[in-house]
Amino acid sequence: MRGPRVLRPKASLALLTGLLLAVSLTACGGSDESARAGEPRPLVTSPPLKPGFTWKQKDYVLRCEGESVTVDVENPKGWSASVGDSRLRGGSFTVIWAAKVNRSLPVIFRKAGKPPRSFHIRCLPKDFPPYRFERYRPGGPRLIMVELERYAVAFDRGGVPVWWYYATGNVNNARFMGDGTFTYAPVNGIYSREFMVHRLDGKLVRKLQAAGNVVTDVHDLIRLPNGNYMLGAHRYIRGVDTSRFGGPASARLDTAQVQEITPGGRLVWKWNAWPRVKLAETGRWWEQVIDMGQPFDIHHWNSVDRRGNLVLLSFRHLDAVLEINRSTGAIRWKLGGTRTARSLKVLKDPRAGYPLGGQHDARYKRDSTITLLDNATGLKVQRPRALRYRISPANSSATMLKQVTDPEVDFSLGFASANLFPSGQWLVGWGAIGRDGIIGGYTSDGKPAFRLTTPYRVSYRANPVTTRSPTIPQLRRAMDSMHRRES
Repeated sequence: MRGPRVLRPKASLALLTGLLLAVSLTACGGSDESARAGEPRPLVTSPPLKPGFTWKQKDYVLRCEGESVTVDVENPKGWSASVGDSRLRGGSFTVIWAAKVNRSLPVIFRKAGKPPRSFHIRCLPKDFPPYRFERYRPGGPRLIMVELERYAVAFDRGGVPVWWYYATGNVNNARFMGDGTFTYAPVNGIYSREFMVHRLDGKLVRKLQAAGNVVTDVHDLIRLPNGNYMLGAHRYIRGVDTSRFGGPASARLDTAQVQEITPGGRLVWKWNAWPRVKLAETGRWWEQVIDMGQPFDIHHWNSVDRRGNLVLLSFRHLDAVLEINRSTGAIRWKLGGTRTARSLKVLKDPRAGYPLGGQHDARYKRDSTITLLDNATGLKVQRPRALRYRISPANSSATMLKQVTDPEVDFSLGFASANLFPSGQWLVGWGAIGRDGIIGGYTSDGKPAFRLTTPYRVSYRANPVTTRSPTIPQLRRAMDSMHRRES
């Protein structure tokens, strides 16, 4: 990268005097490191940084669009700064950076007796989709992975994209796996038949497909502690009588299969929803399923989680979550949907009579509770909600412990995700809400902490990083490595 060019020193005694108060509250250990409204900033660029510079935020982006970037530095008294590979300078000066898309510009501030403070500016691609981040209260995961059309993007806690990857097809279900890889399914049109596994720097590691004579279902992929993966598959069944539900006497069905496979693709375990899950359990969805044509998508599986010998599965077209005994394949319990012998009684839920509508993202928590996102699709009360239930198989009951809604979201057709953290805070992707995508962070009492809005674009899930890896420095290095190869 060609270094930035220093243009001229700038004398601005009044500006520097104004900075002293701000810096005394930030660099010297004050509790509020963000620049206050109306106070000058020590680093300003044209085009402008997103977000505006504060001492607390370490990463920034801007839309360079092939233009040079002007970087104005106003050093507080006793401080010096370097921009790119330029030497340290005190006072005020301007640098012209011959910016390139995806490339980064490091900025370092130093003061004698204090550790240096490093900041990182990166140019967004010209076609990087628009987004908006609004912070209301503290909180949220350190990183969130979302999909924005052909981009898999990691946002930091400040709502800044610190890493992105451009795929050959639209990205679906992007996720960091905690082992130095990320995964996604490339979607062309509405179809995808495999997951891609890449290193953080974009290099392909492997492709994953369901094993056997089935078609990969890309609704979910998780990596197990033993290094294996769990994913779903479409298993097609012929000659099934669906006349009782308005279909033909000999129909073709699209049924769900869930698998565990090795990184090399060898099948370790599988579970078939058909015929364990009866046709009647598709319930209110039959009319839509038939209208969509054969093969009839009677289950529409969309998430998997595992805890020891137990497997948790969500099925949109059952309005239900099932827990499976991995060893025997037996259904241990059912939450939501049509009533069966395994159905749980729902307690302390205002929608207990029919609690779920096309739900997504059912997950185990360590305290024997589960979380999920109830889209409430097609129900009388259609406001979606993030939910937490305590499951008691011995009492055949599910007790609602928490529901979180957003006043700006009153409808969700599909997609969506819900994540609960040990602090009690939530990260919720509200899915297809009929307009801009909204991903929200919420406090333990359900108040909005932030919203990430993606105009006209919906992320299938919002996947938080809950593992130690990747770190933001790792992602910065991966971005540098990824885009050096483009030169």
